[in-house]
Amino acid sequence: MGLGLVATTPAAWVEQVERDPLALLSDHAHCELKAAASGQALVGKNPDFPRLVDEVSAVVVEEMEHFQLVVAELRRRGGELGPQVPNHYADRLHAASGPGRTSILLDRLLVAHLIEGRSLERFQLLAEHLADRELAALYAGLVASEGRHRALFLSLARERFGDDADARLAHLATAEARILADLPASPTMHGGCGAG
Repeated sequence: MGLGLVATTPAAWVEQVERDPLALLSDHAHCELKAAASGQALVGKNPDFPRLVDEVSAVVVEEMEHFQLVVAELRRRGGELGPQVPNHYADRLHAASGPGRTSILLDRLLVAHLIEGRSLERFQLLAEHLADRELAALYAGLVASEGRHRALFLSLARERFGDDADARLAHLATAEARILADLPASPTMHGGCGAG
């Protein structure tokens, strides 16, 4: 898919989603909320980086629009949002960025890039392979914006940190693949990839 991910998600993950699409939609809605909150934190902590302030604040708005879209689809299908649960994928990825860290901002931007990249990969899989064509269409409609978000975070990292961004990304991308492989199979946006 050309996303720079070290590991790819197998088609078996889509089969998990087809068995429990409401679980995916609820988890996805919470992911959008968390992405918006992370974006707000980036903006608040980096007021001296004008491009970040302007462009990430726009991403925050878009993430909330996606949240509303996904919740509406969840309710249309008879589901409800449900309580927020820990995102072990994101938590472990942030923890993995601790060793060798030279800049919290660099790692936050690269972790956001990787999370958006994994989400983009899975949106594409859902758009292409879900038998439920209505749900597939929802994810097809999100692909372009997810791609923009992914590219933005890497662009900001390269603008501020130059070649150090790519060297650090290689390390974190390897950690991301290892984390994903260790997670149990789950029909969630960043769940494990096993056959379930």
